Amino acid sequence: MRHSIRLERACAAPPALVYDILIDVERWPEWLSGARSAGWEKSDTSGTRVGAIRRIVVSGLIMREEILVDDRPHHHAYRIVSGIPVTDHRADVHIREQAGGSLIVWRARFRSRIPLAGPLMWLLLRASMPRMAADLARGAERRAS
Repeated sequence: MRHSIRLERACAAPPALVYDILIDVERWPEWLSGARSAGWEKSDTSGTRVGAIRRIVVSGLIMREEILVDDRPHHHAYRIVSGIPVTDHRADVHIREQAGGSLIVWRARFRSRIPLAGPLMWLLLRASMPRMAADLARGAERRAS
């Protein structure tokens, strides 16, 4: 069974700044609640982050995510490679310009690797994604001021 989550968060910072905060993984612990460390495990030096793997230690979990889309400043997409028992995961972060700043639209789809655990994984992501979007918006707004 496929699960999905979608949320929106307004931000007073422009899209380019929001995107730059999002892609600057090494500085995630400065704005992301619970992040102990973050960095690039595998990175391409050709100017795009597509195919790069980022590693984040957050709330006791070690998450590895592969970048699928790096279209600054409006679209960032990734998939969870490891860290939680999901498969067929894809998350898209769209950053749209709007009056007074931007609108962050975060959407994720996935399947559970563990039979019958899909609703639990959905609850885990449903709890963490709004916090991540709010933290991203606050981090961008602080940097903008």
